[in-house]
Amino acid sequence: MCVLLFSSFKQNYDINAKIKAVYIYNLTRYFEWPESAKSGNFIIQIVGNANSLIKELNENVVAKKTIGGQKIELINSDKIDKNKIPHIIYITPENSSKIKTFASELKNKGTLLITEQEGAAKTFAVINFVVIDNKQKFEYNKQNAIKYGLKASEDLKQLASAVY
Repeated sequence: MCVLLFSSFKQNYDINAKIKAVYIYNLTRYFEWPESAKSGNFIIQIVGNANSLIKELNENVVAKKTIGGQKIELINSDKIDKNKIPHIIYITPENSSKIKTFASELKNKGTLLITEQEGAAKTFAVINFVVIDNKQKFEYNKQNAIKYGLKASEDLKQLASAVY
């Protein structure tokens, strides 16, 4: 019985969730959003089942921080609300088949598209989470940032494990 409970917990808990939450928040320092995105709430949208990441974001980011003076709002939905275009959207690996659809919907909308899918930074993602030598890292694609209407600091290249 204990083994079953532990294996269920392990499958539903992302051990890197805390690190990803810190990355998601800290990455905002390296991007400039369009003027139209600088009022109202700063929206972070999670696409897919990422309960441990949502918990970390709620407890350590949403409840305690702001971004550019904006209150942070966390949404967990697989659809984009045209009235609440996200500033950041994180697509879970299980939902990677939707990356292309979201990419076309978010072009020039000022959204930071974050994924966790092999090769995604080479195609549609601005940031792609990867694990290298058992450490959480990220890849970065500057051209995709521009395509989504974001300006990125040149310093971001120094932090990325790969730049495309």
